[in-house]
Formats: sequence, structure tokens, C-alpha cells
Amino acid sequence: MASLTLPAGTSTTFPAVLPASEVRGQELRVHLSAYDGLDPIATAVLQPPRVSLLVRPEQGAYTAVAQTEGQVDAVRFFVDGVVAGVDAVPPWELDASWGSGRHDVVARAVGPVESVLSRAVDVVVPVGAVDSDTGVAAGFRLETVQSGLVLPTSAAVAGPDLVLVSEKDGGVQAISREEGGEWALPREVLDLRDLVFDEADSGLNGIAVDPGFAENGYTYLSHAVDEGGDGDRRSQQVVRYRWDGTRLDPASRHVVVGSVTGPDCHDRDRVRTPDCIPLYGAAHTVGDLAFDAAGNLLVGVGDSALVPVPLKDRHETLWSQDPEVLVGKILRVDPRTGHGVPGNPMYAGDGSANSSRVLVMGLRNPFRFVVDGDHLVVGDVGEEAYEEIDIVHLDQPAGPPANYGWPCLEGSGPSPLGDVSDPGSPWHACASVRASGTEAPAYAYAHTSEGGSITAGVPMTGNRYPPAVRDLFLYGDYSQNHLRTVSLPHGGEGNPGPPIAESRAAGGPVKIFEGPDGWVWSISIYAGALQRLTWSADTPGDVCAVGQLRRAYHDLDGPDSTFDRDYPDGPWSWLQPYSDTHLPTATMGSTECVSEVRLEPTSGSPWATDDAPDVRDHPGDRFGVSWRGRVELEGGTYRFAVRGSEWMRLRVDDELVHDFYSNDFWTDARHHDVVLQAGVHSVGVEYLHGDQDLAYASATWERIGVPPEVVLVTGRTEVAPDGSLSWEVGVRDADGDSEAELLERTRVVAEFLHYNGVGFHVHPYRQVSGARSGTMHVDDGHGAGSGLIRLWAESVDGSGATGRSAPSYACFSDGDVGPCAD
Repeated sequence: MASLTLPAGTSTTFPAVLPASEVRGQELRVHLSAYDGLDPIATAVLQPPRVSLLVRPEQGAYTAVAQTEGQVDAVRFFVDGVVAGVDAVPPWELDASWGSGRHDVVARAVGPVESVLSRAVDVVVPVGAVDSDTGVAAGFRLETVQSGLVLPTSAAVAGPDLVLVSEKDGGVQAISREEGGEWALPREVLDLRDLVFDEADSGLNGIAVDPGFAENGYTYLSHAVDEGGDGDRRSQQVVRYRWDGTRLDPASRHVVVGSVTGPDCHDRDRVRTPDCIPLYGAAHTVGDLAFDAAGNLLVGVGDSALVPVPLKDRHETLWSQDPEVLVGKILRVDPRTGHGVPGNPMYAGDGSANSSRVLVMGLRNPFRFVVDGDHLVVGDVGEEAYEEIDIVHLDQPAGPPANYGWPCLEGSGPSPLGDVSDPGSPWHACASVRASGTEAPAYAYAHTSEGGSITAGVPMTGNRYPPAVRDLFLYGDYSQNHLRTVSLPHGGEGNPGPPIAESRAAGGPVKIFEGPDGWVWSISIYAGALQRLTWSADTPGDVCAVGQLRRAYHDLDGPDSTFDRDYPDGPWSWLQPYSDTHLPTATMGSTECVSEVRLEPTSGSPWATDDAPDVRDHPGDRFGVSWRGRVELEGGTYRFAVRGSEWMRLRVDDELVHDFYSNDFWTDARHHDVVLQAGVHSVGVEYLHGDQDLAYASATWERIGVPPEVVLVTGRTEVAPDGSLSWEVGVRDADGDSEAELLERTRVVAEFLHYNGVGFHVHPYRQVSGARSGTMHVDDGHGAGSGLIRLWAESVDGSGATGRSAPSYACFSDGDVGPCAD
């Protein structure tokens, strides 16, 4: 207990004697000595606040309840790192409803002297129904094509049935279309984790396939190079691998750009070395890749100089203005040699000089871009004020490359660098840049309280989308979390078009591209999902949302019916007509999106109506029913059960699970256990009704094997003064995996939440695999005083089921933001 004794006849205040930081977590009492005949006085003990949290469902919504001890004046509740409510009167509660997906809830109890943070509680809200408020413009739908990806960063369409996805840590996943038209779960086809540096915003950030991919299988990747050590200087590369029909062959690695690495590249006096891409810090790295119509490879490289100091002290950002340093630019190179190509503004000789490779310069972070005819549409991520879209003509005249002004300009205005006209200023070079006439952005929009991080998308061409958005440019913002449109006349200023998706639905897009089916697809790095933007004047249409299945009726009657065939006599001959029956593609009556697989008992024709009765030869008999759709499931072991009066088939992810008679006689033969990864899975059910009196069918599934339990505990809720943060993971698997086996498949992930006002955007920071405990060193370099660290852990059991912990928040001493705000 901390105490303070005042001598008689004196007075004082606590801040002058005992700073609150020195008594955090202690009981407090004030003693007053006897004075002028008065007895001594001792105040009641002031107990430090303590808080725990539970969240309970309440008829479709949720109530968060904080339980406190000690002196508490108010409780602030945070959902996903953002304040959701304050309660100043006990019992401390928050009533709320949240969108589908995973959410974390945390409470801060505020006392007279200090405040404390509870442990977080994880809440997983199921996917909403079709007619729920989706946050998507009328007629549009954001469908999940496939999930289960880990920090996906980019994607490339490698054919009508193949999409390759890069993951931040160095993995490449293939997602293939199956015979039924559904997209399979991700399958790893290349592992570059030992080569890729993936801290903060670094990682495997770009992927593209060669225009001749069908013949040569060439696939291009961009990443920061893991050179070992703890320094802040590294190098970057664009590399090529060959697809062999099944995977990307590791032995086929070829460096296209960035053959010079290590100190020979990133030492200050070596950054101009030909074929060197230096990196200072861990952000604004090499990123997007694309091909122009001539087959040249376009490479986006950020200024590679984001370190934890204000812009005025980041002098390396001026490399964006130096054509001999391959950062802050878009390069155009020959994909075979990595040299610049004729037609580049400063091309000379054999194109091996760095300046020969440069198409456009003066960019901060051209994270995503797209070729649109003879132009390049670039989304350049801004610093403090604006996000911008730049339109670059691919046919550049000889001379200095097109220059968009960074770091001397942001948007069309000067960046905060002080008096650049002073010859003694380290930024004096910006005086001539600002005076020489740089390129203006075609469109710019201001940051909000969530900051900004633009993801350039694609033109919405063709007739699939409605006239109101046709030929507009679709872009997203990863921080502000939206999908919007803008008109972009080449050579003119852009004007905003209709919004497409707001933060409840956009999913934090980091890549937007035209999918293999002609719809616009996008990648959400944190949902770990591929999404597809569709539009239809009809709702729900033929394609049902995730969580729904399309039900259809099929005719099994007629002259070719298997139920009229003659089969050899035998004990099982009565089953032969069913096993030989395959549902025709044609349907009877209307199709409908339904939420369950169920046919209520009937002796009639459930599709028939008074206006369209069943007039077949065997009305009420010889029909089939099909259900097919996609469901999003947690990882684990699922028991699928079918029950029907006759034959049923069940497919999960196009794998045949059941194909037999299914009435109650067969008991356990109708039950099948299937291990599934977390993600979207296709479910197909068929019921065949012959000539039995009654038709009925159902199929259900439930998880019987749970993912491993994962608990993450940090030593404290504050980052130590030296930047250290200790953690420990506890894992347990009800299905029998040992702790040691689970720890081998466990990873701890640290994220930096960068706040701008009340909102934030997330920077993947660091991850550690295969350890029970440890200490990581963190800093708030992305935004001094405006961020915090959020950690979480996940473990995969032997069946492939994944468990994830609730997160832990860790505060910096000067990070008075979000849940860390006292």
C-alpha cells in the first residue's frame, strides 16, 4: 500500500509528491497527523481498479458485461480496437450488434488515479442472411469465392480455371475451379518463406503471370529479401518461376530485377548500383506487377524509406527523385533480362543502367496499378493528407521521366518540409521539383479519421454491370475500407461516381482485378478471402449467397427412365435403378435459394402449381431434388448425416461422401465424418425418388471435432521502455494432439494499429512460429504516439482444424489512442 503523511499545518497535492505512474496497481490512503487539538485522520483505502469482461448473446445481438473491483468511475468498451460505448453507472454494460465475422471486445475501467484494460474476448458472428443489410449498393453483391488464405496480398489469373495468390509471408496458393464450377480450397504451390522478409508492410506483395503463361508457365513475384540480421537496410527483388502444371518449380527461380543484394546494394553509397533495389525500413516496398500490350513487365516500387521519424527527417525519400535509384518509381523492363526497354524516357545503350528502366518517378507508394489501353492507372498511397490516382501515358517522350513530385509534393500541394528554398536545407532539391512543373494527379481524395490507403482497381467495362457505373474506374481503400467509383477521362480530372460498398462490406481490399469469369474480384488481406463483385437486377437470382443452397427439381420419368429398365435378378437388383441414375441438368418448376437441405414428406409433386400441374406419366413419382451451394465453416471435423426415403448422394468440395440408400434401416451408414479447413466449402446433395409411396429427404452437418484451444497471454498491457513485449501461448486439443505437436504448428502474429482520429488501419508487423513463449521487440515507427500493438496466436491440429486466440493489446507509453487511451 502506498501512503502519504502530511505534517501538521501543511498542505500539498499528489502530483507534486507521488506521480500516478509510480502507484499504479497499488492501494492508496492519505494520513493527516493531529493538529491543533484535532485527532489524526486516515482516509479509506482507495483500491486500484480491476476489470474482467464477458460477452453474452441476446436475441441476435450481444451484451458485453464488465465486472470490476476497486474504485471505478466509468468503463469504456472497445470493439475491434474502436470505442463502441461508455457506461458511467454500474452495472457496466454495452448492448450492440455487429456484422458477420470475427470481432474482439475489450473494456477499460477508469478510476480516479489510473485505468486498466481487460483481457479481450473473441466473438464470431455468423454470416448474415441474403436479405440483411450488406452495405453494398442495390443490385450488387460481394460474394466470397474462397477463404482460408493467410494474409493474401495479390493475385494473378493464370487461366479460366486457375488463380494464383501470393501471401505476405512468402507462400503462393493456387485456387482451381472444379468440375462443378466451384473453387477449391487454397493449395500451396510455392514456399519462399526462407527468402522473404515480411515484417511490417514488407513481404511477398506482387504476382503476375506472363502473357504467354499457357506455353511457358512463367510467373513473376516481387518481395523484400530476408538477408538476416536486425538492421533496417535490405534489398528487394522481382523473380520468375515456372509453372509445371501442378506447382511453381523452386528450381526454376530466375532474378529479373534486383540481382545485386546485401550491402553492395543498400549501403548509402551503393544505392545507385545498377540492378539494385534498396530498402530502408520495412514498408513502401516493391509491389504490383503487370504487363503492357507489348509484353514488357511493369514493376511498382515504393520510396522504400518509411522509418519511425517525421517526413522532414526521412531524407532517403528523395531517392524517389533520383532516376538512378530504383525506388519511388514504376519500372518498365524486358521480362527476360530485367533491362529497360526502348521507349522508356531515359533509355540508353543496352538498357542496363537504372535510369533506362524508369517509366515514371516521384511516387510515394504505387501499391497497385492497372494497364488501361495505352495508359497506366496508378493508385499512389499518400502520407498525411491525400490519396491520389495518377494516369501515366505509356508512350513517354525521351527526356526526364514523368514526375509526380513525391516527397516534395503530396497530391497537388507541398509536403511539410520547411523552407526548401534555403540552400542549406536538406530538402533544397525540392525547390526545383516544385518549380519545374510536375504531373498532377487525375483524382485525389482527402484522408479521413481512418487515414487512407488507396488500392487502384479496374475499369468496369462490358455489359455485366449497370449503365450507372459502366466504364467508371473501380478503386478501393484499405484503411477507409470502401469500394468506390470515379470517372477518369485520360487527360482530364476525375469525378466521383456511385459508391459500391461501404466499410461494413468492403473487406479491406488490397488487390482488385478482373476475375476469370469476367466479374471484378478483390482480395481482403485480413479476411483471408477472395471476393467477387456481381450484379443482377433480380434477387436472389440463380447464384445463392454463401450460406444458402440452390434447390431444384429434376424429371426422372420418361422413356429412358432407369426405373423402367430390366435388371438381372439378385438381392440388390432393386437398388440398380438408383445407382444408374444421374440427375439431368434441366429442371422442373422454379429454383430457389434455401437455408437447409430438407424435403418434407410428400406423396405429390412439390414443384407443381395449379397453373403448372404435374402431367408426366407418373405424377408424384420419379423425380429428383438437388441442393447445391457454399457454406463458410470453422475448421474442424464435421459429421454429415443424410436421411431420405430412398437414394441420396452427398458431395463435399466435389468429393463423393455418400452414394446409397438412406432410410432409417441403414443407421450409421448414413453418417460421415469429414475434416475441413476453415473456409468456404461447396455442398451438393441429391435425392432420387422412384416409385415408393412417400418422398422425404434431409441432410445436416455439425462440427464434432473442435479446433485446438489457443490462449495468448502477454506479460503486461504496456510495451516496456526498451520496446520488448513478452508473450506466452497455451494450446490444447480435445481431439488428442499433444502440446508439443500443436506448438510446432503455432504462430504468434503482431499487428500495428495506426490510429488517425477514432479509426485506424492495420499494418502486419511481425510473426513468430513454433514457440511456446518469447519476447519480441516492437516500436511505433508507423506513427509515433498514434498506435498500439495487437497480438494474436493460432494453432493447427493434425486434422487441419485451426484455433485462434483472443487478441492481446499492448500500449506504448505515448500511445494514448484506442483501448490504450487513459
